Amino acid sequence: MNPKEFSDRLWDFAARVGKLVDALPDTRLGRHVAGQLLRCGTAPAPNYDEGRAAESKADFVHKIGVALKELVETSGWLQFVVKTELLTQRKVASLLDEVSQLEKIIASSRLTAQGNPRKSSIHNPQSTISHHGFNGLDHLAIVVPNTEEALTVWRDRVGLKVLYSEVVNDGAVRLTHLDLGNTQLQLVEPLAANHPLRDWLAKDGPGLHHLCFKVDDVGEAFAALPKQGVPVASQIHQGTQGKRALFLDRSVTQGVQVEVTGK
Repeated sequence: MNPKEFSDRLWDFAARVGKLVDALPDTRLGRHVAGQLLRCGTAPAPNYDEGRAAESKADFVHKIGVALKELVETSGWLQFVVKTELLTQRKVASLLDEVSQLEKIIASSRLTAQGNPRKSSIHNPQSTISHHGFNGLDHLAIVVPNTEEALTVWRDRVGLKVLYSEVVNDGAVRLTHLDLGNTQLQLVEPLAANHPLRDWLAKDGPGLHHLCFKVDDVGEAFAALPKQGVPVASQIHQGTQGKRALFLDRSVTQGVQVEVTGK
């Protein structure tokens, strides 16, 4: 991802925050949160753009540092929106995920500008993770026979927060996402009597099933990946929150099950 593309991503995020602010209830608390969230949620983009035009490295580091602080504050207010039940977790989850990703990218860029040897995805558009359009890790998936029983482990004992739960693919499977901080844990429960994951559970028991990368557009990935030497193993299927997904052919991933998801 080059600086212009990342700037566009920040402005897209600002627009999404603006739409969420308009959805907040017209109450005393809602109006207060709306003002705070609109201020910090729309600030990262212009601060990052100012940093791109900085006259010195120190000025660049300062400006993107401000952008990072505003993202951290935005994350806090988004979590407060859910905590106070101004909006549901489901309506805020995708923005919380995006702000987490943006924080990591800017933090990495700032470290690079300060002389840290770790590379930044902003300043290294040829980085491996983006070579095939992958934009980071979306989730890790565990197949479970019963979601509620699994939640007594991952939610109640481990302490992970449940983000949302959906039944998809015409009632064939339940997908429940929990917050891992830098990514998400997906609990996959097959519901249909003839679902192939029932055989998988009978043979292997509950366990890690696949990892999933993000892409901007699954349809484009479906067409482009085979041309880039990465064949796909499945047709496009329904994911969570209106997203689509597909699986890569295991022959190119040393047998590891890899999913790709996006719009």
